[in-house]
Amino acid sequence: MIIFLNESIKDAIFYHGSTDRKMEGKKGIHIGTKLAATQALESRIGIPSEGEWDGKRLYGKKLLAGKLRLKELEKIRGYFLITGYNTGRNSDIPDDDYYPTDCKERATYSDGTPISFSSKPIIFPVKIIGNMTNSPQYPHSDTKANGMMMRNLRMGNAKSGYFYKNDGEDAGSISAVVPNGSFLEVL
Repeated sequence: MIIFLNESIKDAIFYHGSTDRKMEGKKGIHIGTKLAATQALESRIGIPSEGEWDGKRLYGKKLLAGKLRLKELEKIRGYFLITGYNTGRNSDIPDDDYYPTDCKERATYSDGTPISFSSKPIIFPVKIIGNMTNSPQYPHSDTKANGMMMRNLRMGNAKSGYFYKNDGEDAGSISAVVPNGSFLEVL
């Protein structure tokens, strides 16, 4: 069953984090609170030592938080930051702040393609304009929504998106996954 957007959902603002402002992905496009989008992007590419990903700076020329700065930022932000790219899996993250170009191991997209040093990462607001199968009041689990989207994309019949309750980024908040960028309007 497809739910057509009612006025309250149409007015809701979500956020998407991207390295290039494009909205594409083999597992659908994920949107959520600004915190969820920030945490997802930072886990994928690293955390700026100062400021945020605002689309104005080249990724390869932005200082990323080293291990010591990550510990400081955890105290300031009040949540755990050593996830994804910021973990020990990237064994060459130094104690001090560093440029992404200084590391042997590159941050990558989910398909393994390296993130371009010339990209300009950004977190930006969007509105849902496509159809959804459920509502924010009745979200699926994180795993169920993502599994259904991946299955529908693989089968070529993804015609609507799903709201879900986050397990990871901004845990407990409501996010959504949609098949592609045509379901979203950039604000």
